[in-house]
Amino acid sequence: MATAKMKPSVPDRTQHFVLIDVDGATEEILTASADDADSLAAAIVDAAAALSTIVVPVGGFAAGGFVVTGHLVFDLAKAKRTEVRVESRSLQFASMGIKK
Repeated sequence: MATAKMKPSVPDRTQHFVLIDVDGATEEILTASADDADSLAAAIVDAAAALSTIVVPVGGFAAGGFVVTGHLVFDLAKAKRTEVRVESRSLQFASMGIKK
C-alpha cells in the first residue's frame, strides 16, 4: 500500500509589530512572534501606568532566527500620552519572485 506524501509545512509569513506612540512620536518594533509582541506591549503599558522607564530590544531576522541588534529607551515618566498597538502583517505577496 502506498503511503501519502507529506507536504512540508509552510513557514509563518506574518510579521508582528508593536507600535509605540509616546506624545506623538511613533516607534515600530518588529518582534519574533505574536506572543513576544503581546508581552512587549503589556510591559510598555505597565511601565506607562507606573510612570517609569522601559528598555525595548530592537532587532531583525537572521538565518538562525530573531537577533537583537540594539535597544530603545522610553522615559515614560515624562510622557503625557502613551499608546501601544500590536499589528500583524502578512508577507503572503512579499515572497513572490520574477521568473525569467
